[in-house]
Amino acid sequence: MKVTVLWMVAIVIAACLLAASGYRSRDPDSALYAKLSAYLAQEPLKRWIAPEWKGEWQTQGLFREHPVGILVAPAAAIRSGVPAEQAAYVVNLFYQVAGILLIPVVAALVATGLEARTLAWTLQLLPVAFAYRIRANQEHPVLMAFLVLLYATHRARERPLWIVPMMLAFSFIVMIKGLFAMFALVAAALWLMVIPGPPRGADRWAWFGLVLTFLAAVLVVAGYEAAYIRTTGESFLEFYRSNRLGVSFRLTGTGVVWHSLRNVVFYVVRILWFAAPWSLVVIGVTLVWLRSRVSGTASTTFTQTTERALLWALAITAVHIVVLSPALVRAERFIFPTYFIIGAVGVIAALRWSPRFHDLAARADRYAWLPVAVWFAGVLSRVVPYFLK
Repeated sequence: MKVTVLWMVAIVIAACLLAASGYRSRDPDSALYAKLSAYLAQEPLKRWIAPEWKGEWQTQGLFREHPVGILVAPAAAIRSGVPAEQAAYVVNLFYQVAGILLIPVVAALVATGLEARTLAWTLQLLPVAFAYRIRANQEHPVLMAFLVLLYATHRARERPLWIVPMMLAFSFIVMIKGLFAMFALVAAALWLMVIPGPPRGADRWAWFGLVLTFLAAVLVVAGYEAAYIRTTGESFLEFYRSNRLGVSFRLTGTGVVWHSLRNVVFYVVRILWFAAPWSLVVIGVTLVWLRSRVSGTASTTFTQTTERALLWALAITAVHIVVLSPALVRAERFIFPTYFIIGAVGVIAALRWSPRFHDLAARADRYAWLPVAVWFAGVLSRVVPYFLK
């Protein structure tokens, strides 16, 4: 309870500092979503489904690059009195903290309590965490909902009521990322196939939940399209299909092979850097696992659960890279969850391989406030310079 209060106080202080400092991100996407949210807050609610580009951009007309999900909460915050220029960043603080709190919860399904809790502060020190410390874009809310979907899917194996948060989490991702939300659904399906759970027959509830989750998202998309047409007289899905998806996957013939290989290198390098140094540990633990499988010798390093967790992490990372590599558009943010997945695997492997690191983590675990302190220090490092300008 004390730690929960501490998190709430830290978030409130951070939000006040953001507003008082006049913070603005130099990231183009963050700046775009912050401004669109501010414009949306000035519109009647019935127009919120169809934000518009304003005069400062060359592009004019309706904004249809993504569904409107990322803009709604900041626009509502502005209506509640949060400064318009910083509202999107303030809302993203809540998403970010939610992700930090959820990572240990999901990890505890396949790791020990100490290992899971250690992730709450070590993953905040990843290079990707510094790069995305204060943003207004899609990555943190998607990661939050991604984690909710994984946890709810696992729990739905025994309690069907967890199907409800499964549907809500995935629909939330769809309203932010559109078709790219399918990576989360694939991750949940791979989880059921790879990660051990209760007796096999119980998995039928979780699989049934995934089917319902997909159908619920289809209904949400259909309702969104109907409301969009009613508001604008135009189809959102037709524009999204032809301009967002169609343009991204137009390469054919041998050109797509070389283009895909270049993108594979691009994404692998991003994972190695953004999940460093733990990505290097993952390479080592993967080689150890492969050697044990090739030699046919039993390894005390891996239990069934840890072996399956490694396979799941490698599989969902590979899915992201393979699916996205043929696309004309590439961006490090497209595979954002994989940085934390690989980082988490590396941290847990290091805890099991290195007694010194394990002892350090055990000492750090005595201080329940440590993840809050690490997060707040990171926020201060980005905000304080704005007060000094």
